[in-house]
Amino acid sequence: MAPSSETASEKNLEETNVNIVASESPGDDFDYNYTPEQVDAYQLDPAVARQVTRAMDLRIMPLCFCMYLFSALDRGNISNAKTDGLNKDLHLIGNQYNMILTAISVTFATCAVAGGYITRRFGPKRVLPLYMMGWGTMAMINAAVKNFGGAVAVRFFLGMFEGFFGPSVTIYLTSFYTRGELAKRMAIYYSSSAFSGAFSGLLAYGIFQANTRLHGWQILFLIEGGLTLFVAFIAMFFLPGYPRYCKFLTHEQKEAATMRLLKDASKRVNAPFNGKEFLMPLRQKKLYVFAAYALCYGTASSTATTFLAQIIGRWKFSTVKTNLYTVGPNLVGMAWLLANCYASDYLRQRSWFLVGAAATTMVGSIILVALPITSLGPGYFACYLISMGAFIPTCLFHSWHNNNDPSEMGRAFRTFSSGFLTFCANAGSLISSNIFLDSDAPKYTHALIASACLQVLAIIILLAVRTYMVLDNRKRNKEQGVNWTTVDVPTADLVEGPANPKFRHFL
Repeated sequence: MAPSSETASEKNLEETNVNIVASESPGDDFDYNYTPEQVDAYQLDPAVARQVTRAMDLRIMPLCFCMYLFSALDRGNISNAKTDGLNKDLHLIGNQYNMILTAISVTFATCAVAGGYITRRFGPKRVLPLYMMGWGTMAMINAAVKNFGGAVAVRFFLGMFEGFFGPSVTIYLTSFYTRGELAKRMAIYYSSSAFSGAFSGLLAYGIFQANTRLHGWQILFLIEGGLTLFVAFIAMFFLPGYPRYCKFLTHEQKEAATMRLLKDASKRVNAPFNGKEFLMPLRQKKLYVFAAYALCYGTASSTATTFLAQIIGRWKFSTVKTNLYTVGPNLVGMAWLLANCYASDYLRQRSWFLVGAAATTMVGSIILVALPITSLGPGYFACYLISMGAFIPTCLFHSWHNNNDPSEMGRAFRTFSSGFLTFCANAGSLISSNIFLDSDAPKYTHALIASACLQVLAIIILLAVRTYMVLDNRKRNKEQGVNWTTVDVPTADLVEGPANPKFRHFL
């Protein structure tokens, strides 16, 4: 059992010869530098561990949910605005609307790596609220634009701040939760992306019926941007730092919070950021395989978050009804996301759920292509399928590659991996922004065919990676005469990652 008081805790540390090395750098908290053997020798009290998890959930997850909610709202609300005459009011011609989407997609994708670096360098507690203030301000300014040039400029900078934010939440959560807990927590915060579609649809439904001096889409931008700034202000004061500095935890709980991560991962938690390690993942072949998959799922995700209203527009509903009909697919997508991620953590499986998500989106796209526009019921059901498959990968994929990255390689190592793969996923929005063309409306045949083909490629990549991992785990078990999975690997043997024969891939 773990020590039950601060005095007993210190005595236990002394008896097991665990030395605490306290180091502090900008953006970091105190670092516990234990040997893997010392971590293995520590007995974690399950009751204390549950208290720690519950306390972190209550403080961290509501804030993360709200922060990501407004990230998705301010990024995707332009789709709702288009249904209210944005193109006409800004005098857009040709494919200028798609060029506006391309502007936000470029910075949303390219700023992901830089955002991860900045977050690690200065600490998520400091920079996450600042990112929010940046894009919230841009969202409000978006209500004042008068032409194509102004819209491009505003969305460019909005995408930059959101690009910084994207990988940072994942990086932040890995500082608090173990590998088996990560997918559920990522599902909670990323489910806000699906919820944002429903929330924005309902908000637009109400706003677009109002008779005011401003256009409905202008009021939408002002309200959602203002709410973003409000949440950013709250996060600035209440977002916790790393476990060592969580004021809502006792001394014993802080120790348990650190040890539970060390036992699950490697010998260090919150190690000082090492800039020399930042580009090390580029030497790994698996990074490029994961990158190809990220591009595929990113296109599907962007299709659901940015173009759902345009897809539903094929049935020529009124503006308010079109936005109302986006609510159902987004809410079902949110529920399906949570169910899949909870099941994924329970079964300690990632790849099969990712395959299922890609297949679901693929089927939805094929149905919309195959059916005539007049087919309302089956076509609307296909919209549900697209949403059900599109939101899952962001949670499970990023938890999957983090599950298989040994953290002893350094915080910079994992920061670059998360940022680079987020960049690749966000780059999918570049594809979707340039295939959903007005000239192809209202059926968007070419765009949906392209999306379906990318999901087929995603399934092939996932099955190939899973097959490799299964065979490698089987080979290692056979050579060692055991039948281990990831839960059986001692902490000391995770230090070297896959180079250690006892390492097992998280499937």
